[in-house]
Amino acid sequence: MNGIFGNLIRKASAHRIITAGAVLAVLFAGAAVFCASCIGELDYSVLEKRSRVLYASDGSVIGFSLSEDNDSYRFYTGADEVSPLYLKMLIANEDRNFYSHHGVDFPALLRALKGNLTNGRITSGGSTLAMQVVKRLAGHEGKRTYLNKLREIVQAVYITEKFGREKVLEWYLTLAPYGGNTEGVKAAALRWFGHLPNMMTPSEAALLTALPRAPEHIRPDRHPQAAAYYINEVLRSSLEKGVFGEDVLKSSVADELPKELKGIDQSARTLAVRLFSTTDLREIYTHIDPKIQHVLLDEAVVFHEKHNDGAVLSAVVLDASTHEITGILGSSDMSVSEVCLPYSPRSPGSALKPFAYGLAFEEGKLHPQTLLHDKSKLYGSWRPENFDRRFNGRVTASRALASSLNLPAIEVLGLIGPGYFVNSVNRFGNILHVGSSKVPDYSVILGSADITLVDLAKLYAMLNEDGMLNDYSLYAGEKLHEPARFMSADSARAVFDILKSTGRPATAPNAVDVSYKTGTSSRFTDALSAGSLENHTVAVAIRFPNNVTGLYQYSGFRDAAPVLFSILGKLPSRPMNRPDIDSTLLSDSSPEALTEIADDSRITDRNGLHIDFPQDGDTVLPDAFGRIFINHSGGEGRILMSHDGVQTEEMFFTPEAEGFYTVSIMDESGHSDSVTFRVVLDN
Repeated sequence: MNGIFGNLIRKASAHRIITAGAVLAVLFAGAAVFCASCIGELDYSVLEKRSRVLYASDGSVIGFSLSEDNDSYRFYTGADEVSPLYLKMLIANEDRNFYSHHGVDFPALLRALKGNLTNGRITSGGSTLAMQVVKRLAGHEGKRTYLNKLREIVQAVYITEKFGREKVLEWYLTLAPYGGNTEGVKAAALRWFGHLPNMMTPSEAALLTALPRAPEHIRPDRHPQAAAYYINEVLRSSLEKGVFGEDVLKSSVADELPKELKGIDQSARTLAVRLFSTTDLREIYTHIDPKIQHVLLDEAVVFHEKHNDGAVLSAVVLDASTHEITGILGSSDMSVSEVCLPYSPRSPGSALKPFAYGLAFEEGKLHPQTLLHDKSKLYGSWRPENFDRRFNGRVTASRALASSLNLPAIEVLGLIGPGYFVNSVNRFGNILHVGSSKVPDYSVILGSADITLVDLAKLYAMLNEDGMLNDYSLYAGEKLHEPARFMSADSARAVFDILKSTGRPATAPNAVDVSYKTGTSSRFTDALSAGSLENHTVAVAIRFPNNVTGLYQYSGFRDAAPVLFSILGKLPSRPMNRPDIDSTLLSDSSPEALTEIADDSRITDRNGLHIDFPQDGDTVLPDAFGRIFINHSGGEGRILMSHDGVQTEEMFFTPEAEGFYTVSIMDESGHSDSVTFRVVLDN
């Protein structure tokens, strides 16, 4: 039968073949839609299980996952994402009647059939792009039979009629094989050339046109001669078909072949992992600036050249002029932590102090020149100390904040109250977490509450915007909440200006315009720094993700601040153009009523609450279970114990290492007591 049919075809004229093809096209176009299900439904899951991809603001890839079915690089690719020259070369060489046929080019198919019958074997498939898509969806790769060809013909017409030729082209661009586990034009361009497919040269476009014909036999890394042959063949064919002129062909002859598959950018890998786990989207488009992202990566490299002790650097960059998150370093060492740490609530140390000062300014209870008291005394029977264990006596509020003194900060918090402070910070969202007890105490100003680095950066950006608290967009097209006034413009400006006088790190002594603050959490598990320069607000943290103590190795000023200044110094900035503000808060003298805060602050009353054991300066040995119990007397209602930033009703804790510990207790009326003692472990 094949011989009779072959003889008929060989005797037919080209005109008759084309006519027969046209008749077949009409018949198949009408019948394929009804018959496709009879020969098996296609498996579209290969499209649904494609790679997840995270994109930067310029469309570049900054994070991805492999496909869910076979661990392939399979990135969705639309026709508008590839070079127009490539599309012209693809259509001209692989399916020149793509825009006129209905999924199958029957004249071309009949010519291919004639050639196969003449040679006695399948030498040409006559496949259109739609048929190649069907081959991929049906799993026919490598299975060249006439029955499979018939199925491909029917299904190609079916998907073209049902979904449209533009969708078919999109599927081809996403599914075509390009060697190894690389599928689709976007992944192929990134892996073979190191750039997106909209930037392809003619020779690169020719390679990606030819590769799907026999991806393992044309791979330029393994078969460079075959790759060069097919590139030249596609270029010559494209010239003959008028895709480009002779000059393009001549300029492409000397182009070098790619010698190996390249890696694809994962500069926001931890962010990608976080977003992929919280959304069903396969493609996520962000405002991340790839240049800023690589500034953060460079800082991560520098950090780990100096440190290799399990500490991890993380950072976030906000643009206060556009209200976009433009950079996130989730974890500088993926071997230590794969968590996107800027979204994990942690202790900010004393980085919250500026907002207590600002709220006290706004309430009219404090002025930058008001005298505060930095001396050893009891605040609610709690004996806090400064970071350097020194005291400065009477200091202005401005100097106290710039120097990050603990005693004056507690005094300022006493003016507005811990509850008011926490409620003010959480007014527009629950961003400050005070623990399961939900009862804030005065230790909140020194870091007993938790906040994410992203939210901390937003608070500092609020100072950069004269008291307006804005939501910040990570996703392109994301709808943001309306901005809200966190504090008055003059209060925010006063705090912002004070933070410009914070001591500069030795690496950036002349960076006078940076407004910033540092923080060091209890037992040095976190060292932070946050601040602004022009339109950029940056927050960085050096952390031990598993809560391993830093053993006094890291501090906000000595270690985190230099990283902050280094990042800010490398970012291209735009001025914020802040208006002048006429306010007494911005003058050099305070109103008479705010000259000095009385030394007998409201929070110094003991009212009988007292820690009986241990006493200040005691040396204590844990019990057989490693616990140290706190005995107390007096107090009203429920009593909470605070240790290392954690509040609990249990009056004991388990020390992890030898050293000095500070424990505070507080009753429902706000009365408190505190002791500092030394723990010795029995080895």
